[in-house]
Amino acid sequence: MRFKIIVAAISFFILSCRPDNKYSGNQAIKFNQYKFQGEQLYISHCLNCHQKDGSGLGKLIPPLTTDFISKQQEVAICGIKHGLQGPLTVNDTLYDGIMPNNPRLTPLEIAEIMTYISNSWGNDFGMVTTSEVNKALKKCNN
Repeated sequence: MRFKIIVAAISFFILSCRPDNKYSGNQAIKFNQYKFQGEQLYISHCLNCHQKDGSGLGKLIPPLTTDFISKQQEVAICGIKHGLQGPLTVNDTLYDGIMPNNPRLTPLEIAEIMTYISNSWGNDFGMVTTSEVNKALKKCNN
């Protein structure tokens, strides 16, 4: 366990020093932490339906390899927390399934998942903060 923590800390430091990283200093460390934790949460909560590569399941479950994640960020955040039902168009394809809710996920965990999704599989949308998640969740609760 201690070894994993040390390896993770070294990885965060190395990644934050890379010249291609869009963040620097503490922001880079935070971004890398969010992305790392987000991947673990994605594996636990999202992978079964959206697949390891974010491609979804045919016409049943939409892909996450799309700018829908950035253009409809509030919908994605609310969907993670409260689930989604009904028609949804992603990449000109209509999906009409049910996404289960994840009511136990905290705003921090949702920010981490969103940061991972927003920066994987060709997506490059930057970090999603807990304040952005809290703002979106307030809107979807109304």
